[in-house]
Amino acid sequence: MRHPTLAALVILAGCGRSPPGITGTGGGGSGDGATTGLDVGDSTLDGTGPSIPPVTTATTATTIDPGTTSTSTTGDSSTGPLSCADSPDVCTLELSLRRAVDILFVIDNSGSMGGEQGTLAENFATFIDVLEGQQVGANYRIGITTTAGNGSLRATSCRSRLDEFLFTWQFGDIDEQQRGCLDHCELDTIAIPDPWVEKSNGETNLPPGVGMAEALQCVGPQGINGPGLEKHLESMRNALVNDTEGFIRRDAVLAVIFVTDEADCSADPSDAAWLSSDLGMAFWTHPDRASSGVCWTAGVSCTGGPGVYDDCVAVNKDRDGLVTTDEDEMLLYPLSRYIDVLTDIAEQKQQEGGQGEVLVALLGGVPVDYPETGVLTYADSAFQDFNWEYGIGPGCGVGTETFQDPPGIPPVRLREFAEAFATTERNLYSICSDDYGGALSQIADAIGEINERACINGCVVDGDLATPELDPDCSLVETFAGPVPDEPVPPCVLVDDTWDFPAPEVHACFRALTDLDGSTPNVFDDMSAQCLTVGSNVEFIVERRVGVPIAAGTSVDVSCQLAAPVGTTCDEI
Repeated sequence: MRHPTLAALVILAGCGRSPPGITGTGGGGSGDGATTGLDVGDSTLDGTGPSIPPVTTATTATTIDPGTTSTSTTGDSSTGPLSCADSPDVCTLELSLRRAVDILFVIDNSGSMGGEQGTLAENFATFIDVLEGQQVGANYRIGITTTAGNGSLRATSCRSRLDEFLFTWQFGDIDEQQRGCLDHCELDTIAIPDPWVEKSNGETNLPPGVGMAEALQCVGPQGINGPGLEKHLESMRNALVNDTEGFIRRDAVLAVIFVTDEADCSADPSDAAWLSSDLGMAFWTHPDRASSGVCWTAGVSCTGGPGVYDDCVAVNKDRDGLVTTDEDEMLLYPLSRYIDVLTDIAEQKQQEGGQGEVLVALLGGVPVDYPETGVLTYADSAFQDFNWEYGIGPGCGVGTETFQDPPGIPPVRLREFAEAFATTERNLYSICSDDYGGALSQIADAIGEINERACINGCVVDGDLATPELDPDCSLVETFAGPVPDEPVPPCVLVDDTWDFPAPEVHACFRALTDLDGSTPNVFDDMSAQCLTVGSNVEFIVERRVGVPIAAGTSVDVSCQLAAPVGTTCDEI
């Protein structure tokens, strides 16, 4: 991250400022103009937009996929919540697992990201190849936003906005036009009717003769003149909550992929301005001015040190530097703000019979070997000016850092957010890698896998009280396009502490995961972190034989009886 010298008009909060007395250019594709002074955003906009409708209102218009608005009747504010006895239909959850996905990339467009954006563009072809091979290739959308905070999607060629790859600050001019865009993009313009790229039923929304990978290599690079105080999570939230174009589909899995070399700094504009002023000096890590380090100080707490730290975790601090549970007093928006958005979307989709699964992945400042070693790096840099600028040393690329170009700051808040939606698949990757092909391949693989999973958003009834374990009162049926009859999906069988298909002629079966806390000796019933986050007591996985093709239009319909209306957890009953 580098601070822009003439900041963009940022829709949402920053948490720092550019060094005083600097002049130059700034902005970025997500901004609407330019301003001078503190890079703290536009205080006239709170960035909330239309909220996800609460599930307890009597008639709730949905915001997913405008044009097909439906209603939810899970409660009545005048008469109290509906009961299963009064309205059995509100306690039956029906959803469809369909091979479709909406993918949101949140790409850091600050001054140090030219090389990383070039590396990402180089590997989009690998991502698309694996996505197509996972049999979700016939139905996907890919939208891209920046870390400016407003969450705007755009699908324009980087060649048409080369000025965004120029950056001027107090230490000179940076030109990433070649590495960030021209080396990878061959299309001067792309006429796309939507602010995203899409392939649906084998057809794309791209101009004739333009391939998906070719388009992404032009659409993906976002420039380097965005705000230097990145608001990854707030950008994601606004892209989803303010989805006026209909990017999110109720029958598609949602995947969110962050690409950044910096820490999240999502904050209210007033708190960002306070941190950047002399009033917030206690949070400064630089002796002379506010820097990116204020975001680290305001949102992270470390144990051990100085020098090398045992651990660092996200915390919610107030202006006195004390940990608080009062959201109105928190300097940075709490992670719950963003976890709630994804869980609300998941619940809303399932109420409408859609796919509520979410995949979150991060290309950030974790060590290249983190998934194998389980070791994160939290240590001060050997270079004091780097510590002043960021509040901590790099989480990867240690020894290569300069304060003008961080290889990757430990993404504490982003990591904890991603881990809240973890499945059995890896979802943390290093921005310091020279090649993102492996990371993007694994993410595409995980997207394919998650299309066959379902966190049931509610408290599923036990269908057999005579057994000690939960036997979900659910049925799964595979449906096909055309005149092919539906087929019930049988449960997989346990064999010697593993699972198998119930018969040689069966090519699909389901596993019901019900172990909330790892209390059973069998690991095959352990629920994922994502399902625990949304409050499920059952998670389904549809298993398929390797090498058996899935016909186009195939889906799995899931029906479950709940002990309370959809969205009510067992703990809330």
